Amino acid sequence: MNDSENTGSQHGGHVAPSYDDVNTPVIVLVGAISALVTLLTIMFVQGLCYHWQNSYLKRRSAEVENMPAVVQIDTQKAELMAAKVPINDAMKQVVASYGK
Repeated sequence: MNDSENTGSQHGGHVAPSYDDVNTPVIVLVGAISALVTLLTIMFVQGLCYHWQNSYLKRRSAEVENMPAVVQIDTQKAELMAAKVPINDAMKQVVASYGK
């Protein structure tokens, strides 16, 4: 008589199948790998989202630089820089023109 027959006869003919045993190390390993994959996926999606937001803001700021108001302001700044009038003299001219 072999071992499995002996065990079966002692327990009323019932032999527990091997698939009823819980393989705890494998369950822990699968859980750890799943947690790691989940964490890496979250980090990847978050980085992708930040990259998209950053590129959207850069594209939006490039559109602002080409707006007519920005072009007009740049032209006025260039005119002021070309005049090279000291700030005190410029303030006196403004007060003289609009102060009355």
